[in-house]
Amino acid sequence: MLKRALFLSEQGLFVLERSAPLVILVMQKYNKLKMFYIGEFLMKIEGENKQKLAQLGKNIEKDTSTVKDKKTEETENANLKRILDLVSRNGKLSVDDQISYMKYKGITFNYISENEAKKYLSQNTYYYKVTSFRKNISKKEGKYVSLDFGLLNDLATIDMYLRYILIKINLDIEHSLKALLINSITDSKSEDGYKIVREYDNYCKLRLQKNSKFDMSSYIPVNEKIMSRNKDLKSYNHDMYLKRKQDPPIWVLIELMSFGELIRFIEFYYENNKSNSSIFNEAYKLLKYTKNFRDSAAHSRPLLLDIVLKKQISPTQEATEYAKESGIEKLDRKQRISNKKVHDLICMLIIHDKYIQSDNMKQDRKEELNDLTERCVKRSYCYKGQDELKKVYEMFCKVVANYYK
Repeated sequence: MLKRALFLSEQGLFVLERSAPLVILVMQKYNKLKMFYIGEFLMKIEGENKQKLAQLGKNIEKDTSTVKDKKTEETENANLKRILDLVSRNGKLSVDDQISYMKYKGITFNYISENEAKKYLSQNTYYYKVTSFRKNISKKEGKYVSLDFGLLNDLATIDMYLRYILIKINLDIEHSLKALLINSITDSKSEDGYKIVREYDNYCKLRLQKNSKFDMSSYIPVNEKIMSRNKDLKSYNHDMYLKRKQDPPIWVLIELMSFGELIRFIEFYYENNKSNSSIFNEAYKLLKYTKNFRDSAAHSRPLLLDIVLKKQISPTQEATEYAKESGIEKLDRKQRISNKKVHDLICMLIIHDKYIQSDNMKQDRKEELNDLTERCVKRSYCYKGQDELKKVYEMFCKVVANYYK
């Protein structure tokens, strides 16, 4: 409770010299101080002692500020407790709550203001996606080190551009491999396009029989499984289904295969030493590693999270050799190529370089990747103190430089 206060009325300037409840409306310079009081005892100040009035005003302002700061701190603590409780229960956070929680975790807003971040989270993206990239940043005592929201925003943008490029690369690969399979089967005198369907079905059946948990009574032949997805009138391939549903040849099935089914068919084709099968050596070994990358890109899921982790997998010999050819040092190869996403990206580039016949198509992808490496350093100031991310970027540049030389 304030012990002393000034009161300005039409009768003059007064000082309240006893404890009383006060509600402060406006506090400016001493000669413009305005207050509202509840109390009765007033003592008139004699003379024009402005120095005394000024000091008195400062004391009141200091006391008032202390009270306000204490109340603000209590409110903020209660709000943070509420937010942490929501987080512990995986509850829904408002945009304001999201900003508060990020600040609690040590994320700063030096390059993008809090208001700009709120607008970005409300209109351009969502909390989970943009904050997922924090997993690349180290922590100290539970707080992120040198992490600004500007870095998260920049990585989200780079991730978007990377997904767009990888979708193109994967579509190139999928088309080229399907074309190569169909041409190899067409050119083979021992293939009629129908026998191989039965052989492939037996291959899939035998693989499932090795799985003791699979109920073979629920098995659906591969030709029925693939064709039945298109029996709906709304399907773009419904006409193909009507014409070919009874006994579809392999070229129809290849056209309608999912990416996962294409991978499995290439494994069958290579393992059974089918016509021209040796040309599918790289696809047989590496195509399966690109599936997760491809699916994440196609469904707009973040790619550039956990890219600084080391020793996640044992890398393939092909990816390691490609990294060596790219000029990546032995220690970095051992540490960085064992990251799942780094490894899978290299596998995708190896396959694209191997199976895409069009030089113009390769050149287009090369230019898009080069543009991305330049975009990565556009806001380099956001990455101060992030040496691990910088090392990943340097390796990425070398890998891209080695593609389609």
